[in-house]
Amino acid sequence: MKLLQKTGLTIATFALSINISAQDSAQQPLNLTFDEALEIALSDNPTVKVAEKEITKVDYSQKSAWYGLIPNIEASGQYAKYMMPATMSLAGMVIELPTDFNATGTLQATLPLFAPALWKNIQMTALDMKLAVEKAHASKITLRNDVTKAFYNILLAQDAYNTLQEGYALAEENYSQAKKRFELGLSAEYDAISAEVQMKNQQPALLEAENGIEQVKLYLKLLMGVESTTPLTVEGKLSSYENRISQNNSADGLPTNGNSDLKQLAIQKLQLKKALALQQTQRMPTLAAFAQYSYAGTGNKAGMSFLTGEYSPAITSWFSQGLQAGLQLNIPLTGIFTNTAKEKQTAIQIQQLDIQQDYLKNSVIIQIQTAIDNMNKSAKQVEASKSNVQRAQKGFEIASKRYENGAGTVIELQSAATSLTQSRLAYNQAIALYLSAESDLEKVLGE
Repeated sequence: MKLLQKTGLTIATFALSINISAQDSAQQPLNLTFDEALEIALSDNPTVKVAEKEITKVDYSQKSAWYGLIPNIEASGQYAKYMMPATMSLAGMVIELPTDFNATGTLQATLPLFAPALWKNIQMTALDMKLAVEKAHASKITLRNDVTKAFYNILLAQDAYNTLQEGYALAEENYSQAKKRFELGLSAEYDAISAEVQMKNQQPALLEAENGIEQVKLYLKLLMGVESTTPLTVEGKLSSYENRISQNNSADGLPTNGNSDLKQLAIQKLQLKKALALQQTQRMPTLAAFAQYSYAGTGNKAGMSFLTGEYSPAITSWFSQGLQAGLQLNIPLTGIFTNTAKEKQTAIQIQQLDIQQDYLKNSVIIQIQTAIDNMNKSAKQVEASKSNVQRAQKGFEIASKRYENGAGTVIELQSAATSLTQSRLAYNQAIALYLSAESDLEKVLGE
């Protein structure tokens, strides 16, 4: 009994340690760079998984179409037992036949020799595979764009929170300085009250920025296919991406043939052309080779023979009907007229796709130019805001010295601190806008 108790205690302790270890592992935060976040998203995102399943499904459909070229072998059998005796009329007499059952077994093989519809169908499934692959590629491009923007939004939110914290620290320092000067009788009480109000007014913005970080992190977790309760930290700052910013970008020479939407539309156009060719094959003859072997049997009950009038025992006979081989030719006669309307409908659909293709190409060119314009505008904003940060920093230092020496007012000091915070926020915002526009350009180009 003591041994059992010790064993049970050991097992319980081991299970508890495993449970605690699993909980610690589940709560272990993810510390991600951009490349790591993108890698996880491309492997675990449900949209990508669905697209990959679609490729597998279409692959089976393609294999099924090729199976049509393999000889088709069918076996059939039939057994019929007479529940009531068969009768026949002979010389004014009705005679019951002693037949008990009939049975037939057939084995048939068919091989298509000339089947245009079959080949067109195989070509259609090849296009289906191509379209499925391109859709999967498009889903990855879209996912990359979403992950990129989500990642940069987290960096923007984190940098904004840090900037607001720095601004709060400046406001706190201003309040401490104003309060000290008031206590020494060097300034009015208004200065201390005004500095305190400005400091406390920044607390809601800090809370909002902190909540914004969690919101954008939840979106990134959703894109990555990660549980929403998993702690997540993101490495990096937007300022580290400043070296990627360049101006004078131009749409000249940028290819549009990499755009996934244009590629899908081109494949859909080929599908319609193949569908039209498939409909036209309904007018063509088909030729197939076949071979057939049959085996039949019959059974008779015991009784008087109506031919000899003598008693005949029960008999079961089996015999072969021989092996047949030949060619089967099918020539459609009415199909020439019945498929004409369908072919005209498909031809109109092809014309509609031509119009959509031209419209989409123009739209892609506009999207490329818009993304480049946004990049150029953001690049100029980054340059201007960076210069503003330097001037605002210098202005705050001057205002701080002036107030410290009694030459300036608390209003000047507060205004300088606010300008410094706003210029830092504008600088990070400009970098984020540039990176977002750059990601949009890559998406449109199909990169």
